Amino acid sequence: MASARVYLVDDNDGFRDSTAWLLETAGFEPQPYPSAAAFLSAYEGERHGTHEECLVSDIRMPQMSGLQLQDELIRRGIRLPLVFVTAHGDVPLAVEAMRKGAANFLEKPFTEQALLHAIQAAFAGRREQGPAHNPALGRLSPRERQVLDLVVASKPNKIIADILGISIKTVELHRANMMSKLGVRSLPELMKVALGHG
Repeated sequence: MASARVYLVDDNDGFRDSTAWLLETAGFEPQPYPSAAAFLSAYEGERHGTHEECLVSDIRMPQMSGLQLQDELIRRGIRLPLVFVTAHGDVPLAVEAMRKGAANFLEKPFTEQALLHAIQAAFAGRREQGPAHNPALGRLSPRERQVLDLVVASKPNKIIADILGISIKTVELHRANMMSKLGVRSLPELMKVALGHG
């Protein structure tokens, strides 16, 4: 994934530097920015679609928050897979971000593996919208598909229920139906099918 570019927007210098180093070590091309405004002014000149891109952003930042950045990207028609990193108290904000199309959110502190997995899943989700779409997924209802996307994003049933505005019982029912339709019995099997390896 050497050409996969990850834009990293965070006002914490230490976090930004260490995360950029981690991404580079993992084979990504990191592009760090200290603020949402710095990212937006740099991104305007990009040629969209020339390589795989993903955005990792903090939710709480001065001047322009991560949610305001997300709103601006939507307004400009820029469809970047977006992974938010949040402090514990920001989970309701992160749920709102997922409702508006963010690929995932991670609560700090998180492991390096959790971040890399979230980024890889965001890229996989973007690729799946293209020609490599798995035909087995066509058997799912729109709601089951939403539940699947959130399961792949490693969200527990309670968070999935909050994001979709349904009960935990209903989430469990959708998960059971989804696994039955896809012919899988375990979460790892489900992940393989969802990410196009099954």
